[in-house]
Amino acid sequence: MLFIQPLLLHFSLAIALLFSHPPQASCPLVILAQPADPYYPLAAEIAAVEHAPLTHRLKEALACQPEFLLWVVSPGYLSDQVFIDFGLAIKAQDSPPATGLISASTLDGARQLWQRRSQVDGQTVAAVNAANLAAHLPAQITLIDPSGRPTRQTLTQANFTSALQTAGYLTFTGHGSNRYLRLDDETTLTPAEVPSLGPLVIGTGSCQTFRLWNQNSIARQFADQGAAAYAGFVYSPNEGYLLGEFDGLPFRYTWPEFPIGHVLQVQTRGTRQGFASFPYLHLLGDPRIAFQAGPPYQLVSDKSDRHARTLVYRGLPAGVVPIRIPGGAAYRFVVATGLTAAAQGDPFYNSRLQMLDLQADKLLLLVHPGGDLTLRLERRVPWYWYPLDIWLDALDHTLIYAQQSSGDLLALAFASLPLLWLGWQVFKKRLSRPVARLALLIGLVAAALHGMYIVARLAQVTITSKPVVFSPLSLLATFILTTCGALIYIQAPAWLGQASGLLVATFSLWAPGVFAWGLVLVFNRFFFMPQLGAPLYNQALTLLPLCAWSGLAILLGVALHLSRRAVA
Repeated sequence: MLFIQPLLLHFSLAIALLFSHPPQASCPLVILAQPADPYYPLAAEIAAVEHAPLTHRLKEALACQPEFLLWVVSPGYLSDQVFIDFGLAIKAQDSPPATGLISASTLDGARQLWQRRSQVDGQTVAAVNAANLAAHLPAQITLIDPSGRPTRQTLTQANFTSALQTAGYLTFTGHGSNRYLRLDDETTLTPAEVPSLGPLVIGTGSCQTFRLWNQNSIARQFADQGAAAYAGFVYSPNEGYLLGEFDGLPFRYTWPEFPIGHVLQVQTRGTRQGFASFPYLHLLGDPRIAFQAGPPYQLVSDKSDRHARTLVYRGLPAGVVPIRIPGGAAYRFVVATGLTAAAQGDPFYNSRLQMLDLQADKLLLLVHPGGDLTLRLERRVPWYWYPLDIWLDALDHTLIYAQQSSGDLLALAFASLPLLWLGWQVFKKRLSRPVARLALLIGLVAAALHGMYIVARLAQVTITSKPVVFSPLSLLATFILTTCGALIYIQAPAWLGQASGLLVATFSLWAPGVFAWGLVLVFNRFFFMPQLGAPLYNQALTLLPLCAWSGLAILLGVALHLSRRAVA
């Protein structure tokens, strides 16, 4: 019996050599593994069964331009540097593959993970959300049975464990780490508490749960306990930029031409628009897993002319719908009639529509209310669309979303300073009634315009996947800051005082950008760069307030200048 294992190993290596030549042409699937890895025999086995080339380096695997990449790797061969190098390589690709890691605590566990691809059943689904103050969401579990009937439960450890064993597909949104998922301030689910599972597919938006090489890895434990796939972040994300999170269940309507690996690819584009400097959302399991046998819609019309293409669909379900458009990569602009629009290369996140080109096809993730859909694809983006979209995104983020995320409280706290100055001016009797009345009028007009913008745009905000609500305190902050800023500007004898007045009046616009810039700079420079050698976050949250401030500051500056001349 002692000689059987070496013979099996040599047989696997022989098969590996047969399939390990560097591919030159495009192929649907590539296997990646290092020959020294203890799980390399499994990679050779998968390559033989799948009739796929087995490569030893990522560069060789990407040279094939595969649609799918199975990365067979033991936990000991993973590290921060490995994931950073992988993420940067994927970032550099025009059409990166949908990647899934085949790994577990043991070689046999990794083999079983790969085999569970064909066992998934997503008829019962669950959306689990921990309490989220910024998103104004309570803690709860929404369990949807095969008939589509939802049942809501309180989020307790017992109910969460039951949902893990009942559902075929489950999402979790809440805090986490390598060693746990946090249900509330006092309750966590640790690896030791993960029950035996069926072939469950799990998607999470939690921090640092995908660190498979660390001891007590929660993601690895899910695979060891029987899950078919686990999607999560290696590092900490910024919540609100993962399309379909909270209750969208983005894998629910996947089908063989648009499986969960492609959904993650499209979601990753959204994370890079929102916060991520490189991709670090990954899948443990086979990226070809899908829950539906065919597309969750019916294409009834597809008409083209020289510049555009119009497609009409029937029977879309409510939720996140994956749509694959053959030949759609030739078009750069997509309009979902009555819902939203997106363009290739748009810089900021769209919570209703994300898209990605896959060779000649276009992949869309669309949040749809259910029913019919008309898509219009245009080869060129209208000349006005980019500046208009950027401007509206910037205003939506700064005037609405940032205010509900403590921006209103920050502005009111800062407003105490110009209010103290105002009190001193009144005490010293340095204010004339005409100047005071004019400043009050400017403050009232600014607050009224702010409120009108919120009313007009609240239902149209797409800059975050978090629910967006109206903050009355933001209007109060706008009134106080604009009034005080106008007084400072009008009474200032020199340009320095006028600049100070303009900065006070526009504090709510530039302060979120300065705060985001400083936070990203500190984290990247002092935490991630020394440890990882690469920045983790981009400056999208700095650019949005900067765009809003640059436009509105000019308009307000002109208004204050004219007011100053009128008073003079």
